Amino acid sequence: MQDLVITGQEQRRFDPLGSSIRALMVWPCFPPSFWGFEGLLEMVPEGAVMPPLGLITVAALCPKHWQIRLVDRAFEELAEEDLEWANLVMVSAMHAQREDAFRTLARARALGKRTIIGGPYASSQPEVLAPLADHVVVGEPDETFGRIARDLESVTAKAVYRIVDKPDLTNTPAPRFDLLDLSRYTSMSVQFSRGCPFQCEFCDIITIYGRRPRTKSSEQLIAELDLLRLAGWNKQVFVVDDNFIGNHRKALDLAHELAAWQERHHHPFIFHAEASIDLAEKSDLIDAMVKANFLYVFIGVETPSAQSLKETKKFQNLRHDQLESIRHIQRQGLWVTAGFIVGFDSDEADIFDRQVEFIERSAIPWAMAGVLQAPPTTALFDRLLREGRLIKESTATSNFSPPDFRTVMPLADLLNGLRRLLLTIYQPERFYERAWRSLAHWRPREGQHPPPVTVLYQIEVALRSIWIQGVRAPYRTAYWKFLIRLLARWSGDRRKIWLGFVVLMSGHHFIPYAADTAAEMISAIPTDDIGHIPENVGIGKVSIDPARN
Repeated sequence: MQDLVITGQEQRRFDPLGSSIRALMVWPCFPPSFWGFEGLLEMVPEGAVMPPLGLITVAALCPKHWQIRLVDRAFEELAEEDLEWANLVMVSAMHAQREDAFRTLARARALGKRTIIGGPYASSQPEVLAPLADHVVVGEPDETFGRIARDLESVTAKAVYRIVDKPDLTNTPAPRFDLLDLSRYTSMSVQFSRGCPFQCEFCDIITIYGRRPRTKSSEQLIAELDLLRLAGWNKQVFVVDDNFIGNHRKALDLAHELAAWQERHHHPFIFHAEASIDLAEKSDLIDAMVKANFLYVFIGVETPSAQSLKETKKFQNLRHDQLESIRHIQRQGLWVTAGFIVGFDSDEADIFDRQVEFIERSAIPWAMAGVLQAPPTTALFDRLLREGRLIKESTATSNFSPPDFRTVMPLADLLNGLRRLLLTIYQPERFYERAWRSLAHWRPREGQHPPPVTVLYQIEVALRSIWIQGVRAPYRTAYWKFLIRLLARWSGDRRKIWLGFVVLMSGHHFIPYAADTAAEMISAIPTDDIGHIPENVGIGKVSIDPARN
């Protein structure tokens, strides 16, 4: 049993719920976001990108006699009859979901329903949620939820459950995938590990989940995949670990097991994951991932500035040239997406041009370029608090919001620089040209396969894309140019055709999202500086030498 420490106003008394608990699990909606792919979802029959893995994992921890319903606010309303049915409303949320989480808790409590909230938001800011929910769970409840469930059923449940120790994931049950309508998601999620060994100053993963990566067994994860396969799933599977290779040896063992499993079952899934850039140093792991049918990977590049990487203690990115590391990963069979950050204390005025140049040279179409934020619990938050630079009234919900601290670079320069950066890299012709080069650099290997979706599904999606993007979109010329080149060059390679078409459709998300975000940044720039916004918002054309890059 874990150490369960109770803090706060926990002596509140509640009527026991008894054993007849009807639990309504609610996953709040996100505002439009970089990874929301809202534009792409207009062209596919699904309603959301990924399911609420945390909630369906907690559902597996609940007593068997509990009745459970799940509402995913990504594509469905929270109906009054669902709330009336429940006697316990369970919410999990990330910080970006806070507004809908607040609304959900308020509606439930107005109807006299017991409420409980957990997840990353609750673990990082329980003091915000304690007045809004009857119970707040801080930390990972895998080994203690049985105790919490008994408290809810009996006389006294605590207001705050603060779980200190980290659970052994080999005891975590398989998620309740049966609670999901699988047809509504473009990708399924599984988790192999929690935690990351590095010490990036802005990262709350290491403060919430620890720096010692903990993993499930390979057999556990494969059992979860079997559940999905038997349920008829045949699309993407995202390994949601914040750093899949945090424990390199365990990740390698899993990849070998996955490759054998894929072979036995005729490659039912493709996988994608997040990894640190030191993946480039582990050719054996890349090779095993490729054989397991991982097709692409997200890398936290953050910045081409060595000084900023040192400042944020992202030392793993300094061991080798980052561009060469990305190129090696691409050549070994994994297509690369990446995250980028501006707003470090050491960033100078040329950082925006340097970011654009790196993104172009590395040929990364999906480049998440945003502003540095200081999440609660992080070392950055603590440092800025000591320095008196935190903006306590900040309403930032993502890396595209104004920073939640006073930056060294003038705010107007920072926001306008990011605005120019986004408008440059997601200018339609530039985006699709970079996408083309990304496919040229990516060298898929024997054994990699696209997902085995039906021909009818492919035709339906293609027709929607042609109508929405090829006929109606203002960037249709760039769309047709990319599509024609794609078919002419790689019509015999199903892997490049599949990924190329996904990237083609993604333009309908990234191009408008960048424009909308850039427009919102104007309103965030201090009024006195509005007149200083340059008319020419683009950053100069970066020359790309194909022979060199």
